[in-house]
Amino acid sequence: MDDLNAQQIVLLTLLVSFVTSIATGITTVSLLEQAPEPITRTINRVVEKTVERVIEVEGENEPTERVVETVIINAEDLTIEAIEKNSDSIVRIYKVSGDLEQFVSIGVIVEDSGQILTNSNLVDGSSSYVAKYPNNSKFEIVISEENLEQETDYILLDVVLGEGESAPGAFSKITIANSNNLKLGQSVIALSGNESNVVSTGIITKINSEQSTTTSEFTSIETSVDGDKIFNGAVLLNLQGDLIGYKYNTVNNYTNFVPSSDIKNYLNLFNEASE
Repeated sequence: MDDLNAQQIVLLTLLVSFVTSIATGITTVSLLEQAPEPITRTINRVVEKTVERVIEVEGENEPTERVVETVIINAEDLTIEAIEKNSDSIVRIYKVSGDLEQFVSIGVIVEDSGQILTNSNLVDGSSSYVAKYPNNSKFEIVISEENLEQETDYILLDVVLGEGESAPGAFSKITIANSNNLKLGQSVIALSGNESNVVSTGIITKINSEQSTTTSEFTSIETSVDGDKIFNGAVLLNLQGDLIGYKYNTVNNYTNFVPSSDIKNYLNLFNEASE
């Protein structure tokens, strides 16, 4: 070392650092390959996003100070926020027979009036139904008179308020995303449960579509969510908390969902017919 000049010492230091970093990388990869599956799954699913927030701080007779605040957002935070965003937009529908109430399906609120969308073949005009809202209030619901005359996969239900009865605060419409923008491997959240929300997370494993001469339209979304936790009417959300899929019972595999574009098309037709 005494024979090396300053430049040679710097080059030697850089070489040692480079070799050390390569050795560290090789060791890390080897340890991950040997680690149990739950550990590697947790490591691989952590998504971190750094957000720099610039805060202007201005005191009396003092110049403006710029403070940069760094916030780390991970996949768990996004999942929790997505669920909270839609907790007030999901209702549970029960068929009433005397004093008995039988769970039928989950429904989603699509209008500020509290109008609910659900599976059409699970509801008939000869039976009585109630909807249970997140705050545990229950209201009678009936098939909307404005439903499309042709047979469709969905049906709209209106809230019936008795004399002196008021709605449970402001109804919260669910946000419906454009499912044609979905990508394979995208993280998804399924909300189900016949009494309260049951959560299952996964990714999009396959997107089925129908091709025409000019367009390609998604017909179903296959996911890796836990099929044992999925009921009719279960909703599929992206990490932004928007609806991207809906469980319609004609989709045989319980991890498959009808894309939200199908619901959007129905609601557009419904709105055109009611004008």
